Amino acid sequence: MTNRFNVRVPVNEDPAVKAVEAAHVKEITEKDFEAEVVAAPLPVALDFYGKDSKACETLAPRFAAVAEKFAGKVRFLKIARSDNAAVAAKLGVTTSPTIVFLQGGEAKGERLSGDDIKRPDIKARVEAMLGIQPAPAAVKAAPANGAT
Repeated sequence: MTNRFNVRVPVNEDPAVKAVEAAHVKEITEKDFEAEVVAAPLPVALDFYGKDSKACETLAPRFAAVAEKFAGKVRFLKIARSDNAAVAAKLGVTTSPTIVFLQGGEAKGERLSGDDIKRPDIKARVEAMLGIQPAPAAVKAAPANGAT
């Protein structure tokens, strides 16, 4: 029997999610942009977020999950859009959340923006940035005995 007083912890407060995010997503500010993004040896996925945005809270664990998968291949960073207006203006970011994909400080590929950014969309953009071709759809296997 379940306890009727159990309360489900919101995703953004789940300790396991917070641990993954802390390990794989680094928060930066304008002063860090040059060193962390422009001079980065790896491609960068930069999440412009709003501190009080529900959409940004929903995106955080999705972004962290993709960051965990591509650890060591792509840097995953986040930056508060309102507190770092010069960086947002430089990259033409006007809404939160927005994920910009960069290499050598230059935007590379299509950015993601909006209230409902899905994890497969983030993964697809990261793979495209790395030049990884998406796996073809599963092909139906022919019967082993040769019968059709």
